[in-house]
Amino acid sequence: MTDTALSIPQADIKSLEELYTFRGKTEILQFLDKYQFLVAPLQLAAQKVRSYFPNEQLFLRIDHDPEIIDYVHLVLSIPTERDPHDALNRLNQFDEDWLQSLPYEVQKHLITTPEFQDDV
Repeated sequence: MTDTALSIPQADIKSLEELYTFRGKTEILQFLDKYQFLVAPLQLAAQKVRSYFPNEQLFLRIDHDPEIIDYVHLVLSIPTERDPHDALNRLNQFDEDWLQSLPYEVQKHLITTPEFQDDV
C-alpha cells in the first residue's frame, strides 16, 4: 500500500513524520488507515511527551502480540539514556496525566514504552 492508496490526508502523514521516526512506515500507515482515530492523539502526544522526555527522539512501530492472534498495536517508543527507574517513573506519570484520559479505543491500540541502550 502506498501513501496515495491511503485515506489518511497527506498533511496528517507529513505532520506525523515530522514528529516521529517510523520503524516500518508502510505497516504503520496501514494501521493508521484502519484506526484513523489515532492520528489526532498521536499529533498531540509528541508535544505532551516533551514535558517528560524533552530531548529524546520519538519512534513509532507496530507490535504484534505473539500470544494473542491478530492483536496488533502501535507503539510510541522513547529511546533514553536516563536511569531506568527515572524513565519508567516519567513514563508512568505521562500515562497517568495524559494517556489515561484518552478514550478507551485509543488506549487499546496505542502503547508507550521507553527503550534503553540494551534494548536497541
